[in-house]
Amino acid sequence: MPLKKISRIAILSALAIVLRIAFAGFPNIQPITAIFLVCAVFYGLWESVLIMSVTMLVTSFLLGFGPWVLGQIISFGSILFLWKFICYPLTKFLPLSRLNKMILQAVLAGLMSIIYGIIVDAYSALLFAAPLFAYILAGMTFNLMHAVSTVLFYPIIVSIFRRLLSDEKIM
Repeated sequence: MPLKKISRIAILSALAIVLRIAFAGFPNIQPITAIFLVCAVFYGLWESVLIMSVTMLVTSFLLGFGPWVLGQIISFGSILFLWKFICYPLTKFLPLSRLNKMILQAVLAGLMSIIYGIIVDAYSALLFAAPLFAYILAGMTFNLMHAVSTVLFYPIIVSIFRRLLSDEKIM
């Protein structure tokens, strides 16, 4: 793996770690989901999975490490795969204006957050031998907050990445 790619993974992981810790006091209001989804678009699935894995492992040492971390990694990996190969390509083929595409992408990113929540809730229900439907239903308010925050953060993160990449091409 080239040094430039390793450095990018380390820097973006550090950014996601700092943001996850900074927003830890707010239940499920996290910009990291939007960062992971945008990284999947700009840098590819594999790099995004590496950034996500490093972020989740390092922050779990600070926020609490346990078997649920594996569920978080599996859940994020699942939505990154869905995003990269189904949702994002769908928005590219639709004949919409740039603004409408961004709105659609933000809404789909929010949907990915809900799917993440359902997968991690299902994993936790199996892990703790709890009733699946009750566990998913109990976590739905947190999943909706996660979705709303992702919808709000996604356009901001995309615009930052576009600006950084356009500056990088100039240099």
